[in-house]
Amino acid sequence: MSSMTTKKVTCPKCGAESEIKVYKTVNPTTDPAYREQLLNGELLKFTCDKCGGVAQLRYPLLYNDMKNNFMVYYIPEIDRETLTDEVLEREYGDLEGITRRLVPGYNELKEKIHIFEANLDDKVIEVVKAALKDVVEKRTGEEVTGGYFSKYSVAEDRIGFTFFVGDEGEQFVQTTRLEIYNKSAAVAAAEPADPADRQFFLIDRTWARSALYKYKKSKAAM
Repeated sequence: MSSMTTKKVTCPKCGAESEIKVYKTVNPTTDPAYREQLLNGELLKFTCDKCGGVAQLRYPLLYNDMKNNFMVYYIPEIDRETLTDEVLEREYGDLEGITRRLVPGYNELKEKIHIFEANLDDKVIEVVKAALKDVVEKRTGEEVTGGYFSKYSVAEDRIGFTFFVGDEGEQFVQTTRLEIYNKSAAVAAAEPADPADRQFFLIDRTWARSALYKYKKSKAAM
């Protein structure tokens, strides 16, 4: 089940204090409505009772999808030291058959949900994203500042990502054949998911760049 508590927050616009619901755990299997509210931003939206100011809340939240067997723990960097690896491993480390990830941002949380709901491997997704980032930078001549998984179609034989390009963050969609996803599985498999053998860990661009570098280096040495 989903769980929540109450917390007092200060409006960043007018300084007024309000008491709000804070979700500690969201379980879309038992509470399906929360999934859509999380994805569209409503679940973490704060509206001040006094001035009507709107802000997005940032606090630790566990997304526990029992149907699709994955957990994503959204822990903003400001809260990272209060939720240590030992605490996470003690509470959730013994679960079998559950994919577990950490994410530092709200957008990363949404992306992981879409990836796992599509029954895809986020390690492979990050490798493909990292490779396509280089393609986009060569095509546009601009630096890619970010990107996210945005398309998966077996019928069209395409997988794609939306990248943010240049100082203005212009959106650029880059797709490729599903064959590239399948080939990238070998790259992802060669890199340990987490060297410390933790159950909750980050799979992000840094991890993917390391996987690509080591894979290319091993191939060159053959």
